Amino acid sequence: MSATRFQHTLSRPCQVTGRGYWSSQPITLTFFPAPAGSGIQFVRTDLPDNPRVEAIADNRIDMALRTRLANGSAVVDMIEHVMSALYGLKIDNVEVHCTSCEMPGLDGSSHAYTLALEAAGRTVQTAHRPTYTIAQPLRVGSDSQWVMAFPDPAHSGLSIEYQLDYGPDSSIGRGSFACPVNESTFVHELAQARTFLTLAEAQHLQSKGIAQHVTSRDLLVFGDQGPIDNQLRFLDECPRHKALDLLGDLALVGFDLVGRVVAHRSGHQLNGRLASALREEFFKAAHGTMHNPGLHSQDLHSQPEDKRRIA
Repeated sequence: MSATRFQHTLSRPCQVTGRGYWSSQPITLTFFPAPAGSGIQFVRTDLPDNPRVEAIADNRIDMALRTRLANGSAVVDMIEHVMSALYGLKIDNVEVHCTSCEMPGLDGSSHAYTLALEAAGRTVQTAHRPTYTIAQPLRVGSDSQWVMAFPDPAHSGLSIEYQLDYGPDSSIGRGSFACPVNESTFVHELAQARTFLTLAEAQHLQSKGIAQHVTSRDLLVFGDQGPIDNQLRFLDECPRHKALDLLGDLALVGFDLVGRVVAHRSGHQLNGRLASALREEFFKAAHGTMHNPGLHSQDLHSQPEDKRRIA
């Protein structure tokens, strides 16, 4: 374990409002500044006693097509786009107050979150941000779907790559996207990449009563000839979005990563398994022991907080 930068929180609260894709329920997220070492905490203000769940891989629940966190009655769903925005903008400590379970679907990207968080501004804190430098290759998955972390001695940060393959008969097709993860690349290369699915997948979900309010104008729905009633923001928007999801799931490690992560046809469950494995390696390196699930972000820091505004 090492520390290469100071932690950050928000300079002031901000809000994002929308409806959940799966639930169709309206929800408002309010992001509040939080003390150094407290990490990302989702708070269910719609439930008695305002239960909370920390955004770490220990609290992840396997779900299809999305990432869910749970701690007792505090359950939050579709948190990956929120988490990617916080990691990409280096906002480490924040309380996210939620008026419902599922995060706003918006346009299926992190763009609205990014705009709100950038407008709120960032404050530096005196505690250092824990950093884990990937020491050896680590792989989860099968021969056909996998995600792998590598050491990358030539670089001082995290780089990610996603390899997409829907097969030759799909209009989504094949593609890949890779980039170093920093604030500039996140804002300009990742944040605006939208959720996508095939027309058959969309029809199947809506036949089950899911996402009844969502149309092909709200996200990318691919027919035989490409996106229906919509245009791509990037020619490779689909692998970019998968890279955005990968980053949001990796953010559940709860610290900065140094190294390279490559994913091949992976989804949220495989991404989350890698985050859990990296978290295990971090605690082994930091303490010489296996990870104690009772050890959370606030236990890693004890330094007093001194807030200074940075641009």
